[in-house]
Amino acid sequence: MVDARRAEREDWMSPLAEQWPYLRFLGLGAWWAWIWLCYNSIEITRMFPADQQPTYVLQMYLFSTLGIAGSMFTAAVAWKRMTRLIDKRPFVIGFGAFAGLSTILLGFSVIMGAGVFFVLAAVFTGIGTSMLCLKVGRLYGSVSLGDSLTAGGISLLLAALLYFVGVGIPAEWRLFYLAALPVASGLLLSIGSIDPFPSAVSGTGEGRGRGPVQRLYRKLVAASALVALTAGIGKGISSTLADNALFAHEGTVIVFCIGVAAVLITYVVNRGDVVRGARQAYSALMVLGMAMMLGTCFGLDIAYLSVGKEALWLVFSCFMAYLAFRYDLSPVRVFGIGQGAYFLASTAGWALGAAIAPSYGEGMVRMGVGVALAFLVIIVLVYVFPENDLKRIMAWSVDGDAVDARRERHGGGQATADPQELASPVAPDAPRQPSTARAADPRFGLSARELEILDLFAQGRSANWIADHLVISKNTVRSHLRAIYTKLDVHTRQELLDFLAGSSL
Repeated sequence: MVDARRAEREDWMSPLAEQWPYLRFLGLGAWWAWIWLCYNSIEITRMFPADQQPTYVLQMYLFSTLGIAGSMFTAAVAWKRMTRLIDKRPFVIGFGAFAGLSTILLGFSVIMGAGVFFVLAAVFTGIGTSMLCLKVGRLYGSVSLGDSLTAGGISLLLAALLYFVGVGIPAEWRLFYLAALPVASGLLLSIGSIDPFPSAVSGTGEGRGRGPVQRLYRKLVAASALVALTAGIGKGISSTLADNALFAHEGTVIVFCIGVAAVLITYVVNRGDVVRGARQAYSALMVLGMAMMLGTCFGLDIAYLSVGKEALWLVFSCFMAYLAFRYDLSPVRVFGIGQGAYFLASTAGWALGAAIAPSYGEGMVRMGVGVALAFLVIIVLVYVFPENDLKRIMAWSVDGDAVDARRERHGGGQATADPQELASPVAPDAPRQPSTARAADPRFGLSARELEILDLFAQGRSANWIADHLVISKNTVRSHLRAIYTKLDVHTRQELLDFLAGSSL
């Protein structure tokens, strides 16, 4: 009975995801709107003393992001179990509801005298929303780079719209509207399944040790953390010095500029070559960030550094998701470490900015902070994660990484592995993949394209990976897979593998 109800829900939800393929990706927009309304406005602290509201926003951010970072790192350690959990719709929606309830408790904590109650509620919001962020990684880690950047840009624009709705509704309803956003995020992210034909080898790339992909990933994490640190310093200074009106004004301008940046990123990525567009967007954002940091030396409000930080967060997150997608890494582990480091660095930046704030009014201090932050971004762009690293991320193949790994094991000499072995994404000591020779029998009627897709699918590739690899649509791949299942009279992946192995008649 329970399985029947679950099947009915899946049948009802799946058409929504197929008719509007970006619908579930918009869950990121609702999550992002919650972030902005909590950290770039004073809506969550409306009931607190007026002269202390920005200060409480600072404290809320510090404790909430520590909760996010802690949950992320914990999930990265237990990524196999966590992957199974976040694939369950009740788990994701439940944590969205938990974050929403914690948001309401946080807003009303002033009645309890704030203190410990405020701290616990802030940490709970971080824990709840961290599960939504992991779900975002799982979802965005199932599509190609162009799709993830496009979906992310649309989500960013939606987040901006939801933000302005939140600050425009009657004041007595704003806290409840804010609390509804993580619930909406969980519902959207859980629409449909990630992939009707999921990969059986997701996460196998985790065993590649110190390979080039892992080195690039570590550089990507370091770059995102340093960018978060620089912008965090700006928000820490702003939230300490600004009054209510100025803090709210800054947040509105920041969100509007981020919405414009989202439109531009989506346009650049979709006007032609995705790789070139991604590299152009990254370089432009980094140069803009340096210009804004130098501008703070001459009066530009340092809080506006958040514009570049949020836009770069999207780009870095999509790059992380694409690494998981392209190289069979665990999206949960990739996002857990990457986003945990990002939020931890941002927390440190806010705390450091709050410490600098009392002296920031002095000209030399303002100049020194602006130059130091700009220099840090230059280091990121030129040394930590230059534009060429993006080209490497998008140009390397799993096969090439396997060749490099074997060469390292043989002291840098030529690889001597069998060509068929090099074509396989699994380790050389793993069981050989089933042959598709039996399926090639003319009596089954499989076309050449279906045999090609079957070969990749039998290796453990997901439908999304196959679509990206063959440069065809995901729906086309799924149509071919359904036809293969029908022609071979199998119903599950295991039945298909048994058939290819010759154990099924």
